[in-house]
Amino acid sequence: MTSEIKEWSSTTTLKGGILAEEMGLGKTVEIITLILLHRRPAPEQALPLLRQPPAITESGATLIITPFTLLEQWKQEISSRAPHLRYTYYRGINRMKGSDEELVEKLTSCDIVLTTFNILQGEVYYAEDPPDRSLRSEKKSIPRKSPLVKIFWWRVCIDEAQMIETKAGHAARVARLIPRRNAWAVTGTPLRKDMNDLLGILSFLHIHPLCDWSDAWIRLYEIHKPLFKEIVGRIVLRHNKDMIRDELHLPFQKRIVITIPFTPVEEQHYHQLFEQMCDECGVDALGDPRTADWDPNSKRVIDAMRRWLTRLRQACLHPEVASAGRKGLGASSGPLRSVAEVLEVMIDQNEARIRTEERSLLLSQIRRGQLLENAGQPKEALELWQAALALAESNVKDSRVQLEDERKKEQIAWPSGVQNSADDEGDADDGKGEMNSRMAVYRSRLRSVLEIEHICKFFIANAYYQIKTNAELTDPDSKEFFALEKLEVENYEAAKLIRKEILAEIDQRTSRSIQQLQAKVDSKRLVQIPEMSPRLDLSGIESRRLLDKLEDFCEATNKLTRQYIEWRAHALKLLLEPLVDEEDDNAKLEGDEYESSTRHQDEVYVYMEALRVLSADYHDAITGQKNHLIEHDVRNRLDLAEIGEGPSPKVYISIMKTRERLKPPNELGSLRGILTELRSLVVSLESQEARGSTRARAELGIVNRILQDSSQMSSEQAKASLDLEKEVQLFHNVMNRRLEYYRQLQQISDTVAPYDEDSRGKPLNAALFDSMLDLEDKMQEKISVLKSKHRYLIHLRDDSGAEESGRICVICQSTFEIGKNRYPIQVIPLAIRLKGSDFHQIAYKPTEIVAQEERSIAAHVRDSGHSLENLIYSDISSGMLKEIRNIEIEGSFGTKIDTLGRHLIWLRQHDPGAKSIVFSQYKPFLGILGRAFSHFKIGYSSIDSSDGVEQFKTDPSVECFLLHAKAYSSGLNLINATHVFLCEPLINTAIELQAIARVHRIGQKQETTVWMQHSVKSQNHNLGIGERGGEDGEDENGHVPIETVIEAANSLEIQDAKLGNLMAGTAAEGELVPDDDLWQCLFAKSNRRAKSRVDGGNVPNNIDRLLRAETAEGRIEAAGNGIMSLMVITEIRNPSDGIPIGFDNYKLQHR
Repeated sequence: MTSEIKEWSSTTTLKGGILAEEMGLGKTVEIITLILLHRRPAPEQALPLLRQPPAITESGATLIITPFTLLEQWKQEISSRAPHLRYTYYRGINRMKGSDEELVEKLTSCDIVLTTFNILQGEVYYAEDPPDRSLRSEKKSIPRKSPLVKIFWWRVCIDEAQMIETKAGHAARVARLIPRRNAWAVTGTPLRKDMNDLLGILSFLHIHPLCDWSDAWIRLYEIHKPLFKEIVGRIVLRHNKDMIRDELHLPFQKRIVITIPFTPVEEQHYHQLFEQMCDECGVDALGDPRTADWDPNSKRVIDAMRRWLTRLRQACLHPEVASAGRKGLGASSGPLRSVAEVLEVMIDQNEARIRTEERSLLLSQIRRGQLLENAGQPKEALELWQAALALAESNVKDSRVQLEDERKKEQIAWPSGVQNSADDEGDADDGKGEMNSRMAVYRSRLRSVLEIEHICKFFIANAYYQIKTNAELTDPDSKEFFALEKLEVENYEAAKLIRKEILAEIDQRTSRSIQQLQAKVDSKRLVQIPEMSPRLDLSGIESRRLLDKLEDFCEATNKLTRQYIEWRAHALKLLLEPLVDEEDDNAKLEGDEYESSTRHQDEVYVYMEALRVLSADYHDAITGQKNHLIEHDVRNRLDLAEIGEGPSPKVYISIMKTRERLKPPNELGSLRGILTELRSLVVSLESQEARGSTRARAELGIVNRILQDSSQMSSEQAKASLDLEKEVQLFHNVMNRRLEYYRQLQQISDTVAPYDEDSRGKPLNAALFDSMLDLEDKMQEKISVLKSKHRYLIHLRDDSGAEESGRICVICQSTFEIGKNRYPIQVIPLAIRLKGSDFHQIAYKPTEIVAQEERSIAAHVRDSGHSLENLIYSDISSGMLKEIRNIEIEGSFGTKIDTLGRHLIWLRQHDPGAKSIVFSQYKPFLGILGRAFSHFKIGYSSIDSSDGVEQFKTDPSVECFLLHAKAYSSGLNLINATHVFLCEPLINTAIELQAIARVHRIGQKQETTVWMQHSVKSQNHNLGIGERGGEDGEDENGHVPIETVIEAANSLEIQDAKLGNLMAGTAAEGELVPDDDLWQCLFAKSNRRAKSRVDGGNVPNNIDRLLRAETAEGRIEAAGNGIMSLMVITEIRNPSDGIPIGFDNYKLQHR
């Protein structure tokens, strides 16, 4: 490599370069101006071609290659800036009408030809020369050539040239082949990741040898930096807004951040997700590790934190953003949920967690009782089981009430009466199913608690039996003995009744199937297979062979069907046997119900398989259509049976041998094949008869009669074959129902099986017993937390419209925003000790929306004491926001969506015709916004719609444009919009600036406003602003023009950002947060709150609350009659941010 740039030959031929002006500085206008000012010279002054392909047509046209989303924008700019220029849109060689010569002539007659990257990709095989191959003969046709490479263009421009950063892409390959005199790569972001991104652009510009060897390019910018700077200075033309500030006159832009508080429902949902995140990442709520070996740099921790940060940020938008959010709320599809519906889901999920924990707690108590039972302490075990029974019965009662309430709701919703009783549900054959998934959930919960109640009743009966039969504990002839015997019988009977209720649904389904099958047998409606008996009393010379074959076939098939009828009778006998609980009302669980039923079911299964195979053989015999799947299954099951595996292997082998013996031989073929042979014989005999053969005439009559009889027999047998398939399927359904019944019965049997039988008769294992007690304490603690949360969620649902007057502390009689669960104003006896887990933190967040606006000059910095970076978004009046908040909308989809909808409606009323861009880094959220906007009757279009940009620019009813970060929109010009809504703060501010630059650019005539919706839970806003600290600059009076400083900071941010590394892999994942910022995003605010707690918070306010509480106590003491004690625990919190400072206890005396 030489360092003498004057020896670089490309400098003498290079025409064009990289136009890399910053976003919004008019690159499109510059190219149009260049087209107008620099036309192709006269032919005699023409310059040599860079590429001289054969049969090329010279043209003065400019070819512009652009993303499809910017195509209409180019058309509009050309029409408005240079209306006298002729332009056309090249749609591709296969979509343009006319011959190749006509296409070339049409394109060369225009001043500008527009095409897109997608079309360029499709032209690759029409642009490149086909590979040379040795052919036996000359080609019959010459492949077509793209007109793009048959024209020598005066100028080729690629807009958004960073899209060809790789030289291997189809579009890049075609772009390099296009003959041209001048080449321009137009891009505001030439570098997306690193310097290697320029290689694709250099290759398009034919800058040799830099584009030929990547190693040479790397050495150039890494080692020879001065030379690299000089070369780039010759190739690249770039200005930013800060450089041309004196020449650039853009309207003023306000930047306003709207801090939107969570609703209590959203607060709870976010808090729940945050707890799950802490559990998965192994940290507490402050971000401190829970274990000593926690590694913050491990890939597992970093990946988990990044995944949860994305989910938490999405939860700030709407609970259902992305698939994780929808699945977390129990749905993967369906309509958008409102806040009230999300609250109902949260209540259901929390209640399900309570039931699960209570079940685990009760099972642990029951197992402890079994340990005591094994150690010979039945009385102590009885006490444990009775205590567990009390809670189980309470849960059963609650579950019955819930199920009945839901049934009533469903009856109201479906007045015509979709039956929901267990008698009519879930049949696969009658097509009925669950009309309401909530009914299924409540039935499942009832079944779960009934199982626990059954276990308790069963073991209590066992305990009574053991106490009764233990001579040391009970005298055999005493009254206590008979009382215990009575209690034993009562509890066994109660357990059986519960078991019947648990099995009622499957029992009724199975019994109904058995009854239906029994009715079919009793009424003789089983499939009747007609006997095959052809009339073969006469035959001819030629027909004799066929008739003998038909006779043998009928005999073999009749044997097969008779065997089917025999096996069917045996299978029906097995299928119609009563279920175990129907045989004897006094039957008790022995623990081997499933095993005994398995032996029975194995035999049923073998005969069902036999009927299935014979049915397939019969169908094969009639139609000739073999069932290869059944043949494959038979071979596999025979292999298993021969080694003693599978159901009833000996019976299966015997049955399959019988089947093989009865199967019609292959040489007989099928009935359909015999009919085909008979028809061929008829044709032959008719031909002989036509030649005058009397024998043929006589034999033809016989064959025609046999053919007619056989055709009728074939129709009957084919119908019977189809009916047999349905009948076998019916038998299988009954068999499966019986198997499901016994499977559920065995599940119940397993729950009452002996526990740790090896310890029977031995002393109690104290270590195991104590460890189970400790585990139960933790379960109880978790249940208390979940129940306190459940009370609060129910309170939110029932008091959703409560006024602020209802949020009054029972002690100090003042309103509050953050506290513990609201108990009714009633007496709590001193005997009840409330633990911390009995309280749930509640948050009545103020619904006021806070706005901040950028100020104009640096004097405000000195006057207010605020930092410059915070002045990017600063305070303004909230009067306008009150108007926005008072706008009524139908339904609620979360504070952020509701606020955005109200804001757009407010703009419609106060600034008619104003258009807005709504930007989010998450593409799925825009889908949710679209559904909400449709509900709010707000017109919108989207970047993902084929004509979304054009609709936004031309359709007055389209009020906003939905744009996401993953959409390619760097060159999009949307200056008809005056408002930009950023749905969430961004850490990588270059992404935010990409959206703002759609409106804040050359051509904008109106003042613009950027609205950032900032959630109170987000840490990202301050991070993003912190990255735009900017460089200080002062005017001659020592004042800093804020707009100048902000523009400089923005330009520097875009220049330094590696755009290719800003976004994650998919549009649902959003921006890529650096590893170093993950912890701060998740836990920075928690640590600030912790610090506030240590510092003591706002002491005067807390003292005031204490004095008001004492005053309340004095009022109560002075009230009058009778004294009752009330112990109330209140948590004192810092009113500024809700940080707990401490707890105070007040013993109030009520008269």
